[in-house]
Amino acid sequence: MPNATPPASVSPLDPATGSPLRGTLKGALATLVLLLLALLFWQLLDQLRETQKNQRQYTIDYTADLAAQVSLNMGLNAQIALNLLPIVEQPQSADEQQALLRKLRQSLPDLRSLALLSPSGKILSDSAADSQDADYLSDLVRRSRRQAHYFSNADNGSVVHLLLHQASGSSRGYWALRLAPTFFAALTKQNETGIRPLWLVENRVDHQVISRDQTLPMARPSALTQDELANSVLTVPLSSSDWQLRGLFDRQRAVEQLLPAFIGKCLLGLALSLLPFIALLNSRRRQRQLHEGRRRYQDIFEGTGVALCVLDVSGLKSFFNKARLHSSEQLQAWLEIPEQRQQLLRELRITEVNQVALQLLNVTSTEHAWRLLIDGDPPDGNAVGDQVLEAVLNQHKLLELEIKLQDANDCDQHLWLVLRLPEDQDDCNALILSITDITRRKLVELSLLEREGFWSDVVRTVPDHLYVQDVISQRMIFSNHHLGQTLGYNRTELHQMGEYFWEILLHADDAGVYHRSRQNQRQAGYSQLLQCQLRFQHRDGSWRRFEIREQALARDAQGQVTRIIGVAKDITEQIEASESLRDSEQRYRMLAESISDVIFSTDSKMALNFVSPSVQVVLGYDVDWIFQHGWQSTIANPQQLSGIHSLMDRLSKALDKPEQLTLLRNQVQTQLFLFDCLRADGRKIPIELRLVLVWDELGGFEGVLGVGRDISQRRRAEKDLRMAATVFEHSTSAILITDPAGYIVQANEAFSRISGYAVEQVLDQLPNMLTVDEQQEAHLRYVLKQLHQHSTWEGEVWLRRRNGEHYPAWVGITAVLDDEGDLASYVCFFSDISERKASEQRIHRLAYYDALTHLPNRTLFQDRLHTALQSAERQKSWVVLMFLDLDRFKPINDSLGHAAGDRMLKEMATRLLGCVDDDDTVARMGGDEFTLLLQPRVNRETALNRAIHVAEQILASLVKPFVLEGREFFVTASIGIALSPQDGNELSQLMKNADTAMYHAKERGKNNFQFYQADMNASALERLELESDLRHAMAQNEFVLYYQPQFSGDGKRLTGAEALLRWRHPRRGLVPPGDFIPVLEELGLVVDVGDWVIREACRQLKSWHQAKVRVPKVSVNISTRQFSDGQLGTRIATILQETGLPPACLELELTESILMREVSEAMQILAGLKNLGLSIAVDDFGTGYSSLNYLKQFPIDVLKIDRSFVDGLPSGEQDAQIARAIIAMAHSLNLAVIAEGVETHEQLDFLREHGCDEVQGYLFGRPMPASGFEAQFSNDALFIFDWNCVALLMTPSRSSRIVAPRLPQGSSGIHTICDRQRSTVGAAVRRFDLPAMRPAQTPHIRS
Repeated sequence: MPNATPPASVSPLDPATGSPLRGTLKGALATLVLLLLALLFWQLLDQLRETQKNQRQYTIDYTADLAAQVSLNMGLNAQIALNLLPIVEQPQSADEQQALLRKLRQSLPDLRSLALLSPSGKILSDSAADSQDADYLSDLVRRSRRQAHYFSNADNGSVVHLLLHQASGSSRGYWALRLAPTFFAALTKQNETGIRPLWLVENRVDHQVISRDQTLPMARPSALTQDELANSVLTVPLSSSDWQLRGLFDRQRAVEQLLPAFIGKCLLGLALSLLPFIALLNSRRRQRQLHEGRRRYQDIFEGTGVALCVLDVSGLKSFFNKARLHSSEQLQAWLEIPEQRQQLLRELRITEVNQVALQLLNVTSTEHAWRLLIDGDPPDGNAVGDQVLEAVLNQHKLLELEIKLQDANDCDQHLWLVLRLPEDQDDCNALILSITDITRRKLVELSLLEREGFWSDVVRTVPDHLYVQDVISQRMIFSNHHLGQTLGYNRTELHQMGEYFWEILLHADDAGVYHRSRQNQRQAGYSQLLQCQLRFQHRDGSWRRFEIREQALARDAQGQVTRIIGVAKDITEQIEASESLRDSEQRYRMLAESISDVIFSTDSKMALNFVSPSVQVVLGYDVDWIFQHGWQSTIANPQQLSGIHSLMDRLSKALDKPEQLTLLRNQVQTQLFLFDCLRADGRKIPIELRLVLVWDELGGFEGVLGVGRDISQRRRAEKDLRMAATVFEHSTSAILITDPAGYIVQANEAFSRISGYAVEQVLDQLPNMLTVDEQQEAHLRYVLKQLHQHSTWEGEVWLRRRNGEHYPAWVGITAVLDDEGDLASYVCFFSDISERKASEQRIHRLAYYDALTHLPNRTLFQDRLHTALQSAERQKSWVVLMFLDLDRFKPINDSLGHAAGDRMLKEMATRLLGCVDDDDTVARMGGDEFTLLLQPRVNRETALNRAIHVAEQILASLVKPFVLEGREFFVTASIGIALSPQDGNELSQLMKNADTAMYHAKERGKNNFQFYQADMNASALERLELESDLRHAMAQNEFVLYYQPQFSGDGKRLTGAEALLRWRHPRRGLVPPGDFIPVLEELGLVVDVGDWVIREACRQLKSWHQAKVRVPKVSVNISTRQFSDGQLGTRIATILQETGLPPACLELELTESILMREVSEAMQILAGLKNLGLSIAVDDFGTGYSSLNYLKQFPIDVLKIDRSFVDGLPSGEQDAQIARAIIAMAHSLNLAVIAEGVETHEQLDFLREHGCDEVQGYLFGRPMPASGFEAQFSNDALFIFDWNCVALLMTPSRSSRIVAPRLPQGSSGIHTICDRQRSTVGAAVRRFDLPAMRPAQTPHIRS
């Protein structure tokens, strides 16, 4: 509450002198107020009339703008629809119409249907099957007067029609679009949120209102009312439609809207005139209330029994803003500094403290209370200053906290503090902090917590489950051990089972007993003790048995039991032990009655006291004879008794010595001995004797128990069993043995390996669990019939593994009979033949189908073609055979790898299958070649049309790109077609002709199909001859190298020669390189020929060097296959070593495409070539698609400007710009530049001017044989080019005779060099010995 003091009293003026003046002043003020009120009222009336006029004019302007906007929207929607509609090809089917309708709806959501109209208005096609507006549309066409678009609506307003006129196209008709009535909302949608005048859209024909302003309700079209006609201020027709927009201005409504504001302003004026009087009266009343409230506040503050403190935190807000404290983290960082904390706590001022608080806190002043509560004095006290600061910063409404202080007697004093903070930050100058002493309550709580913890520990240490359950809700209130966790379930599983999980885990047989017992308890009022045994399922699948005991724990006021307490004890082990003991007792009793072994025992003195009657059967002696003579007398070999005698001696010596008896009991367990005993009839039989020392509960010796067994049959059986077990367990076939009823009694390991079943899982089961259900009834009846007749059966059966998989097996079953001829068992042998079956199928698949595309292979295709030809010959029908080869597949396969090529072939197979019928055959012959066999047709025309249709479909399917490794690739196909019997009746002839037609399609530019013609064989034969001659060309030394000189940029110095491959055919003569180099690529001979070129060029250059022909280097083009086969560096190193040529004299030229196919691989190969010391040049630079980023990374030395850029120099501006850019870029990268194709002096001048390092072309010499090159550029003849002449210098000869050689075109004279100039010329000649070695370029064989 804000502190306020009453204002000091002011002495009043003398009434004698002040009254007349005060009365005159009041009258003048009253008159002035009345005048002002009248003036205000007149002005308000005038403002009302002006506002009404302005609103009417605004309605007119708004209507005109809205009409223009609606017309534009209509035109825009019509133009959008017209752009989306087809112009030439109209939709022919219902599916095409629906596709067009969906396309239009993306731009016109209100579109319902569309119809195509003739120029006269007749419906040609309609997407709506039940449309009945044909007459209306015909009339609409007439009204539209051939406008580009026209809008109208049906009479009932349910459909809006948009008529679109197609001025072009085949039909030149109309499109009629039926739109929903909601289309008007899109046309008249307004974004402005201010005053929106009323308007409506009506049909000019029938004056039906079809749309209104959103403020006017519009359920369905209605007629124009008289009020609307009277309120109309403007009517604007909407262009290209039957509609017009009518603006409405309701004068009465406008007055009704303006009248409240007018009345309010009048009342406001009256109210403002009364404000001074009201303010004076209110001031006096508030002053009296303030005095009275202050008095009451003081009485309450001091008279209450609660300790109260008044805090003033009004300065905190400004402090927080000044210190930029806006979060708790910033506040905590500020408080860590003591000086800043003290400065901030000073803003928390305690202004008042009542007497109760002074006594409770044991302080004498507000300053003392501030240090105790806010500042924390002493420091270890629980001050609340930091908490209050955080509450004020975060604008909490309530702060409650507990602190502990020391009272006057140094005892702990617990206080509860409550501070309410106002929502308005300006009311923070008087916050009430209430303090309550909770020391006694705190002590009681601590005592209760201590006792609760003690008893909780006691209960939790009890091993049994102790729980408390609510009777009404059946919820567990307390449990010292969680039953679910005891049963092995984790928290997630228990949460999924729910709160009553124990009912889910309860055994089904015990659930009924438990619920009946619980019902009886409820009926008896829980007066009886519940005691039962319940079984709960453990997580491992076993059942745990618990003994449950319950009794009442708490009752309500009526004496009804509300809670019960119970104890659940796990007695599973106890019950299992008792059951085991009972079973053991029963087994021993049966053993004693039916055992055939000889049992004897002795007393503690080792005297024989019992022999079982079975001794008569085993040894032929009766019991009395054994007692008289002793059982040792039956032993055939007394030496076998040494072990027993040793044991008896140890027992005899230890009988009176407890320590030795204890040691003997711990050391001696069951002893096993083997003897040969003599029967009474004289036969010797092997006996197995087991001796056990018997001890009582106290560890005293009671005697010896012995069991003797005749093991003669067992030994014979063991021998037989060992042999049978070896066969049984080591057999690779599964073996099953069943009893006569068919139940499995034994199986070997091979059975588990084959079937997946463990032996334990199939014991006592019928074998039909292993068979396939479909085979069981009929097939098993047949097998049983065979077994009954022949006692054996063998055959193939489909079986089922444990995982449900079906597999074929070869099964043999034999019935085993006993000695009496009765059925003893069945023995079943079976083996898994699925691998054999799969191998047979795989062999068949590999033999007749392509492994990649799963299409028929050549073998199966030829078989089907042979069958089709035979059938066609009988039926006089026509067979179509198509050969298809993919164009440009090899570059894709080489660049992206075989995996990508395989994916393309698979997709190609899918596309081919989609282009033919199901009864046609599509086969892959190998590589990228496919064949198609179409079903025979009755006549030639039908077969011809079918072949053309399929070929066109195939070519159309290849228009769609193949997506490989995220990129799109386009391939085409060349198709050759042959028809039988026209093009041959035999399989080989027809296939050869189709293949010939396919190659003819490739020659015709690819991406087409060709029918076989007889003259195609001639061109195919010529191609075969060319391939054959090429295969023998190298062996017959028909390849030769021509050399074209390369000069320095000024054209005056020979810098090298480029080796170019030529083929001198014995009959054809000199074959152009463009005719045979592509064939070399296809035949795969380009690597061998390329290596020959390198070897021959190196040999020739070495020969020139030996002959003193000063050719610095030779350039050789490298093909793609040479570069990428991985052995180029090794072969070049071998060639250089064989020829003895320095590596710097060999330059390799490679194209950009070779480098960019596999950048990383190219990097490695180029690095290896550079390590050899070779020079690398990029040939035809600027025509490929290399990246400048990779260009700077490649270890290249020279860029070779392609002749296509040199041809246009210097007149071609673009060629000049490209040439200048290449030269500048190469020099910036420290690369040399050579220009090829230089034929004129102007081109040479341009290149020299811009710094081109080397030039090559017909201006300097055509490609020539090695002999011609040597003759022209030997030491005896050195060309030094000038701009317009060529001089021939005879250097070694002393004669100064001048010989005029053949001059290039444009030469004008010969310069002679005399003897006195020979020294200068000799120096120029010597420069040819060590020329500036240039980098080289990437290889390909070029002409």
